[in-house]
Amino acid sequence: MAPALLLIPAALASFILAFGTGVEFVRFTSLRPLLGGVPEPGGPDVRQGWLAALQDRSVLASLAWDLGLLLLFVAQHSLMAAETVKTWTTRYFGVLQRSLYVACTALALQVYYHVLGLGEPLALKSPRALRLFAHLRHPVCVELLTVLWAVPTLGTDRLLLALLLTLYLGLAHGLDQQDLRYLRAQLQRKLHLLSRPQEEAAE
Repeated sequence: MAPALLLIPAALASFILAFGTGVEFVRFTSLRPLLGGVPEPGGPDVRQGWLAALQDRSVLASLAWDLGLLLLFVAQHSLMAAETVKTWTTRYFGVLQRSLYVACTALALQVYYHVLGLGEPLALKSPRALRLFAHLRHPVCVELLTVLWAVPTLGTDRLLLALLLTLYLGLAHGLDQQDLRYLRAQLQRKLHLLSRPQEEAAE
């Protein structure tokens, strides 16, 4: 039992790393750049813009970098999914094979973010967002608690883990009125952003 419990921190670390990388990927492909890239009616021809961009060497160099970084992710993702590699990693890492696979996938994406100059994700956050993050645990903990508690029966080891993580999450939760105002403002901003395509279609 004890050796198995020692695997929990490694598995949780891999899960958190993968979740954080997924959040960064969603932010990178968020609605703001997508909606912000919609051309205005009567604006310049989109086709001419594409042709001009493809004739610019700096644009082509950036596209080549992007292609190389994406191929790095695809190669890592495919190579580690091959049966030969999976057999080898399982032989040496045992039950941590899947955690190693997820961690390497997340690291490949982190290289992509670093080369693009995105830097540390928290460095892009506003002071109000950083203040909010300091008053609560990572949202992934809520998902983890749901997985731990939403079962018909609880074994003693699972109950201990669920209780400990619930306590860990609850003690760190200290939102105040300023945090709630910030969350309300962010919700209104996102609802307004999502309503823009409908408003433009109505016009």
